[in-house]
Amino acid sequence: MPEMTIKEWAAEYRAINEAEREMLKQELPLIPPKEGILRYFRLCEFVAKLSLEARNIFAEERRKHYLELETRLRKAAEYWNYDFPN
Repeated sequence: MPEMTIKEWAAEYRAINEAEREMLKQELPLIPPKEGILRYFRLCEFVAKLSLEARNIFAEERRKHYLELETRLRKAAEYWNYDFPN
């Protein structure tokens, strides 16, 4: 069996990626939110394993997300006259 050239390999790889992308486009509207979130976190864990720097990048994103979430929760607690812990 002859070996593939780099161009042939890249073309095949692109075709596989495109097929996966189309499949995901059709599947996305059917995925429940909980499953989508789980997939996102699994992707984050996978990428973090690939690079130590990625772990730091994701940590900063998570920190920002939690700070924004805390701000929103404090506003909701204030609106509902709930004593939000410090």
